[in-house]
Amino acid sequence: MKKLFAVVATIASLFVATSAFAADIEIKDAWTKASLGQVRNGAAFFKVENNGAADRIIGVRSDLAEKTELHTHIMKDNVMKMRQVEGGVDVPMHGGVMFKPGSYHVMMMGLKKPLEEGEMINVTLEFEKAGDVPVMIQVLGPLAKGPAGMGEMDHGKMAN
Repeated sequence: MKKLFAVVATIASLFVATSAFAADIEIKDAWTKASLGQVRNGAAFFKVENNGAADRIIGVRSDLAEKTELHTHIMKDNVMKMRQVEGGVDVPMHGGVMFKPGSYHVMMMGLKKPLEEGEMINVTLEFEKAGDVPVMIQVLGPLAKGPAGMGEMDHGKMAN
């Protein structure tokens, strides 16, 4: 009986620890642009705030597209190129990361339907410690540069 109790207690403590990690992560100001014409790709942007221990975003998934990946832009041979992020995106302890145009973003390739202004879409970020974190993303107009007031945000502790 003592062994059973020890096993149950261990499993319960792992669940509590995992829940605590997820509670430390906040996703804010998530947005994307409405699709233009027959364009079948889209990119999503947001702010990740971490109020706990360091973590890492190791993946992303969605039913909206054939492929959903973490991407960034890199300069190679004097040309800016978009690339899939290998190894994940670090989220520092008590800090954050910006997913923004020209930097980190969620790339949705082969959209199953156009993104329409005013709708909300859903993706799931996969964290190394926090586990799965669902993200509701606001679809703005096709020429949007982000949610209102985003240019005034304090990025003091934000990477990228």
